[in-house]
Parts: sequence; C-alpha cells; structure tokens
Amino acid sequence: MTAEASDSRTVTREEASGRTVGEVMIRGPKTLSSDVTIAEVRQAFGKPNVRTVLLADGDRFAGLIERDGLGSDARDDAPAIDYIERSPTIATPATAMIDAIKLLDARGEPRLVVLDEDGVTLRGLLCANATRTGFCKR
Repeated sequence: MTAEASDSRTVTREEASGRTVGEVMIRGPKTLSSDVTIAEVRQAFGKPNVRTVLLADGDRFAGLIERDGLGSDARDDAPAIDYIERSPTIATPATAMIDAIKLLDARGEPRLVVLDEDGVTLRGLLCANATRTGFCKR
C-alpha cells in the first residue's frame, strides 16, 4: 500500500480513476460572497494552502480567482468580481475522473470547480494534492 493510499485525507489517482468527480470532490468548499473586495481575497490568499478563491452567493457560483491570476496592480478596495477568471475549467459531478484527470493535467492549477449540469450551482471542488499523485478529501 502506498503512502497516498493509506492517508485518509487522500484518494490516489489510481483509486479515483474508476470513479466520478462527485465521488472524489470536496463537498461544500469554502467560498466568499460575490460582493467581497480584493483585500478580502488577498487575505484568503494569505493562507499558503489557498490557491483558488471561489465566489458564490449561497450555492450559486459567481466565479473564481486563482492566486496567480490576481495582479499586484489590483486595488484593495476594488470589487473582486471584476477579477474573476472568465472561462474557468469546470467539471460536473457526473464527469468521469479519468476525464477530469486529463483536464487537470492539461492546466497549471491543480483544482477544478464542480458545478451542476445547470452551470450555476456550486457542488464542490476537485483538488489534486501537492504532489499531484492523488486528490484531497475532507
């Protein structure tokens, strides 16, 4: 058994490959409301493990800001919604993990937002671990 397989906080890529995103994702990820400022986003990024800030109002997804996507020129009092990624890569709970792994491997950030089929309802976050050998779970 590998270290990742024995870690109760990780699902290995091998274990995940036969599942759906809905079976592996983190349900109820932390979010900030869509009316926050850049200062509040920067405060969230003050935690080293936070790489993506999700903006949502209840379960309605409003957008995301990646750590590397926020320029230093953004004013602290500016609305964060003005800095969201315009075309985020997303998955649905029904997406096969094998397909989600391909999406993750093709992009620099190790996270995928999981939305319902309606494209608006936030269902979770698929989060690769730091070594990209598995997926975080809570």
